[in-house]
Amino acid sequence: MKKLILALSLLVLAACQQQATVQPQALREGGQTYIAILEPTASPTLPTRFSERLAALERAHGLSIPAEDRLEALGMVILRGLSPAKAERLAQDPRVYGLTPDREVWAFAQTVPWGVERVGAPTTTAKGAGVSIYILDTGIKVGHEDLTNLAGGHAVVKCRGRCRAPYDDDNGHGTHVAGTAAAVNNNVGVLGVAPAAELWAVKVLSGSGSGSISGIVQGLNWVIAHDNGGKPKVINMSLGGRGRDDQDGQYCPANRSTDAFHNAIQKAVCDHNITVVVAAGNDGADAANYVPAAYDEVLTVSATNSQDDWPSWSNYGPDVDLAAPGVSILSTWHTSTSSYNTISGTSMASPHVAGAAALVLSRYPSYTPAQVKQALLQNAESTATWKNTSGNPHPEPFLNVRGF
Repeated sequence: MKKLILALSLLVLAACQQQATVQPQALREGGQTYIAILEPTASPTLPTRFSERLAALERAHGLSIPAEDRLEALGMVILRGLSPAKAERLAQDPRVYGLTPDREVWAFAQTVPWGVERVGAPTTTAKGAGVSIYILDTGIKVGHEDLTNLAGGHAVVKCRGRCRAPYDDDNGHGTHVAGTAAAVNNNVGVLGVAPAAELWAVKVLSGSGSGSISGIVQGLNWVIAHDNGGKPKVINMSLGGRGRDDQDGQYCPANRSTDAFHNAIQKAVCDHNITVVVAAGNDGADAANYVPAAYDEVLTVSATNSQDDWPSWSNYGPDVDLAAPGVSILSTWHTSTSSYNTISGTSMASPHVAGAAALVLSRYPSYTPAQVKQALLQNAESTATWKNTSGNPHPEPFLNVRGF
């Protein structure tokens, strides 16, 4: 049953078919932006093809949707400048499965870095070859000496300033994440967890680290549709915000979420076999109150320090799957093609697991996301005897890639 999803406050480190046709109106200025999931089930009155369903919706509501807002791989469209009344009419249209208000998001803030060493990455036989890691973030520094495996990318939010490509990084966060996941083994700088993996930059956050749910959904649509030669895909999202899992306890249910963000992740994981890894968040709070961390389809990661302990700011709870290094992590940076920086956060922990997922898929390329998760959990290190001075419950095991 379709519904109009109520807007959520995000804090992230971020009609009747017989209705008369009206004149098209470009959706740009003013009003609220929404993400509409088109009804996926065909019927005698609902056409099968995306283009036909979209055309019918445009005719019925007087819409003129630009090409960049038509997300065919996800079966969604972005609708900009809707009045509350128009949004309500669209929500009641049987052609619309779900309508989600857009909301703001932003990033959760050759030496072998201690984290890469701690999880055992240098000892692995698998190095991530034949796997693509997509970094949905602020971009990746084009031309960086340690990121020569950057194959290309896509920009939802354009890079500003000194940019060699639209998906270049004007913040640093995405470049740092990329280096932890897959900085190459070239005797300079740092080493990533999966140095032989292929990197793709998907710039969904601006130079200030902010973005929107619609931008992330556009990025997910691009990843799903992107032809990478048939290689297994891993997505890292070191971002998120306040929200709840609208289908808590259900992994890839037959009746998919009517929330556009969750629905897009379900399509990536359940329909397109893409492993999605996300940061738990940095508020020292239950991850059940954050999305995408709370979603059952993703791998959610908390942060630890070099003393095998959790900082008080790392989110926790039953939705957290794995712990990984996230304090004082040295990695690649965006200020030059040879720059590095040390920062902390669950944003830094997540790419350790994204790299680990690439190691698993390098050895077992036909694995589903559920099998990747199972492999990582089975190989993980128990934290039952860890000191845990954070004051928060952290029963999740610690990432271990030895043996892959």
